[in-house]
Order: sequence, then C-alpha cells, then structure tokens
Amino acid sequence: MKKRGTWLKAVVMAVVMMGFGTVMAQAENPAGAPQDEIIIDGKKPARFMHTTHIDLGLSCATCHHDQDHQPLNEDAIKALPDASVLQCVSCHNSDFANAELQKAKDVFHARCRTCHQEGYQGKNGPKKCSDCHIKKKAYEGC
Repeated sequence: MKKRGTWLKAVVMAVVMMGFGTVMAQAENPAGAPQDEIIIDGKKPARFMHTTHIDLGLSCATCHHDQDHQPLNEDAIKALPDASVLQCVSCHNSDFANAELQKAKDVFHARCRTCHQEGYQGKNGPKKCSDCHIKKKAYEGC
C-alpha cells in the first residue's frame, strides 16, 4: 500500500509540474510564437526555431516587420487578422520593388546569415550551410 501512495504522489507531482511548465512556456512566449521547429521549404529547406531566438532575448520585431518596414512587436502581431502576412513571401515576391529581395532565399540570407555572423549579445549563430539547411530527402521522409 505504501508503494501505491508513493507512486500516486509522483504522478500527481508530475502532472502539476507539466502544468507549471506549460504556464511558464506561455509566459516566456506571450506572442504565441510557434514552439515547434519550422521547416522553410525550398530548393534547400532550412530549419528554424523561434524558441531558440526568444531564449536569446530577441524580440519579434528583430525579424518581423510590416509592409512599411516598421518593426512588429508582440502586440502588433497578436492584432493581425491573418498571421500569414508574417511570412516573408507575402511581400517579398516577384512584385517586390527591390529585385535583390524578391526571393525567400535572399531575404533569409540577408537577415539570418548576417545576424549569425555578426552575433547577438556576444553569441554567434551557426554559420555552416548544413547547420540550418537539411537534406531534401530527410525532409520528405524518403
């Protein structure tokens, strides 16, 4: 009987801690940024983790901006009627005025690679292509 009580306490504690962890994750991620790894599709798909960047102290506005290139903070992002406008291709496409930033690859390389090389608060991001890009076969599950 004593083992059952100990086991039950352990289960209850685990459930409480899981709930606490969820509350803490929401507190650290108030804008509701995706928690899962995002795969940016393309000829050479790349992986991206919002949580990694949030944990560094970067704000949403570091990367996300509106059509007038004004930074979008968490409140502005929450107020968007359609989150698809956060995707670069919603503006950066063949209609974009700057021909050098019409392709997703060029946008990401301009923003991400530059930041990874220059660093943030003394920390540099991965610099090798294979650190972010994944093999297409692995991505497609082949």
